[in-house]
Amino acid sequence: MASSAEDTRRAGRGWLAIAGAKIYFILASYAVQLLLPRIFGDPETFGLYGTLMGAVSILNNVLIVATIQSVSKLTSEDESRAPAVLRQGLRMQLVVGGVLAVALFGAAPALARVQMDPALEPLFRVAAAVVLGYALYAALMGNLNGRHRFGTQARLDAVFSTLRSVGILGGAALGLGAIGAVAGFAGAAVAVFMIASVVVGFGARGEGVPLRRWLSFVGPIWVYQGFLNAILLIDVQVLKRTVAELAVNAGMAAPQAAALASTQVGFYRAAQTFAFVPYQLILSLTIVIFPMISRATASGDLAAARQTIRAAVRLATLLLVALAAPIAGAADGVMRIAYPEEYLAGGPALGILIFGIVAFSLFVIAATVLSSSGRPTVAATIAFIGMCAVVVGDRVLVVQTGLGGHPLVALATGTSAGMALALLLAGGAVFVRFRTFIPAATALRCVLAGAVALGVAREVPHGTRLLALVALALGFFAYVVALVVLRELRRSDLDAIRGVLGRR
Repeated sequence: MASSAEDTRRAGRGWLAIAGAKIYFILASYAVQLLLPRIFGDPETFGLYGTLMGAVSILNNVLIVATIQSVSKLTSEDESRAPAVLRQGLRMQLVVGGVLAVALFGAAPALARVQMDPALEPLFRVAAAVVLGYALYAALMGNLNGRHRFGTQARLDAVFSTLRSVGILGGAALGLGAIGAVAGFAGAAVAVFMIASVVVGFGARGEGVPLRRWLSFVGPIWVYQGFLNAILLIDVQVLKRTVAELAVNAGMAAPQAAALASTQVGFYRAAQTFAFVPYQLILSLTIVIFPMISRATASGDLAAARQTIRAAVRLATLLLVALAAPIAGAADGVMRIAYPEEYLAGGPALGILIFGIVAFSLFVIAATVLSSSGRPTVAATIAFIGMCAVVVGDRVLVVQTGLGGHPLVALATGTSAGMALALLLAGGAVFVRFRTFIPAATALRCVLAGAVALGVAREVPHGTRLLALVALALGFFAYVVALVVLRELRRSDLDAIRGVLGRR
């Protein structure tokens, strides 16, 4: 029992460390999102940058998450072979990242033609360096995660957040537009790998893991992560292509159509900035529970795995709705906090997309449980279905809405529907495997409390930045009060938090 309690406290402290790094990442990202549109001077350039980042982030996130999970799992199973596993991971990532970087560089003209915008070609070529840097950095982070060195992992992530923000803003400030920002990002990705390699090292020769076993584990995760990140980010690509196509069909010249599409992407990317906040916070939870579920299922301790899943999903649900409901209620005011008035065009989309992100975040937790328990193929299949639903829903709804309607609202609706479908399928798969997922009582109470929070935030005037912050605060306060009244938050939750922090 004492060992179990110590493991819980250590995991809790690890989650707090990584969560702190993620919070810092969000704050640093806010600095970028707040300043970048003003440095660029127009939504079109911001949208061009957003289109590139949305596409490349799918590759980057695949490399980061899949590699961290695979290296972490293989390291945590037997820490004595950690140096050899790290060396294997770096070699593999050098090959995979190198091939992807070269492919991205060579395919840049074709990718630009698909999006009907030749201005994207040089951006894709510069971003190839980002892909290689991310690939190698991920192997180092997987080693730290598998050895439960969450503090060091969090500090390096914080360093990367700083370099990334400074690089993007600095590159844009040189007056080079979107390509300057992307070049700054590329420099940061290379620099953080060099720093991390000094801290972690390059591993050592030894008996590692057979290549066939490594590929059999990481292969499905690569596929799953590709589909998962497509669910999250591919809507921008659909929007860019569809709006440009609709504009050309309406008689607009190709350059003007591309500019209109980039402007719409700029508005939508601004909305995504706030909609992604809940997911970015909860992502740290998946990083911690992955090795815990992996170890529990490997040892056959299904009771421990079940307890971890139930606690993690309940915590995630409480936090996600706490953030999403007030933001949805004061969506226009939230956009006003960070962006010029013209970006308020993304407000209605934010009010819808934020709840899609809640569903997506819970789906990611469910899929993480499936992957860490040895079922990455199931997670990948569900993610593929969700991706298809997002692409089809987005395309159909935006085309039906047309340029004269509200294409951003249509896009947010299609994306959210696809995310909800993925959650239903993944949650069902977890329940079949472990007989637990979101407690029904918690789900109902969160819906009721979230409705209260949304209503309060909506009714509070949010016509200025200050009033928007007040609306968010009052919405959050109303949510907490509602949970207490509904008896979802109890003294046991406070005791659990004290236990995590190691207080007596």
